[in-house]
Amino acid sequence: MNTIKANSFNEIQKLLTKKITKLVLFAAVLIPVLTKLLLNNLFIADWMALPTETINFTLLDLFITILLPLFIFIAATDLFTGEGERGTLIQVRPISRMELFLSKFAAIGTITLLVLLLEWLSVNISSAVFDKAFDFASIPSSLGVFIVSWFPLLVITAFAVMLALIVKTSVLAISSMIVLYLIMMFIPYVLPTTLYLLPSSYLDWYMQWLGNVSFRWLIQTATYLCSSFALFFSLGYYMFNRKEA
Repeated sequence: MNTIKANSFNEIQKLLTKKITKLVLFAAVLIPVLTKLLLNNLFIADWMALPTETINFTLLDLFITILLPLFIFIAATDLFTGEGERGTLIQVRPISRMELFLSKFAAIGTITLLVLLLEWLSVNISSAVFDKAFDFASIPSSLGVFIVSWFPLLVITAFAVMLALIVKTSVLAISSMIVLYLIMMFIPYVLPTTLYLLPSSYLDWYMQWLGNVSFRWLIQTATYLCSSFALFFSLGYYMFNRKEA
């Protein structure tokens, strides 16, 4: 476990040096503040009429459906496909392949969670400052919403890592991830029956935790997410373990 923690820290440091990581972290802090500032200083009738909670969820949707998946795709490509191209993927040191694989996966997941937490913090601080009707009692529940949103993103991470290990070039890897993700996002409009078969359809599952919670639906969704994660993660590790040193 100590080996995984130490190597995860090294992988996190790698990602923190990347421009995309800095950009996403910066956006998590800046976008909510700018949004609240603009809504309170410009005459935007339609947006001003919306409840604070609706605006906050819109900001969350922006990250969980666009910015964070893009970050995940780039990070997975860099840590797996990119290092494979550079010949540095399989490290020659006292660490097993499972530990190395877990470390890289954990690094992507940790930064993804960090972005969500920073966005939550920025959303609540900016809401407290700019929104007159802000309810401080909603802070704990909003934190739960942001944390719950992390779990579908872990499935997307496992999917991206699997693809990164299938494709041998970085350009093709990131391109295939984006194309497949767009297909998953838009195919339900053409084939509605596929809606609940795609992991991208569950990125907004935080909505299931609001209002009248259906525990049956929650269990079904959690089962699907866990099954998808296990499938993608297992296939990813299988291909990683077959890589030549």
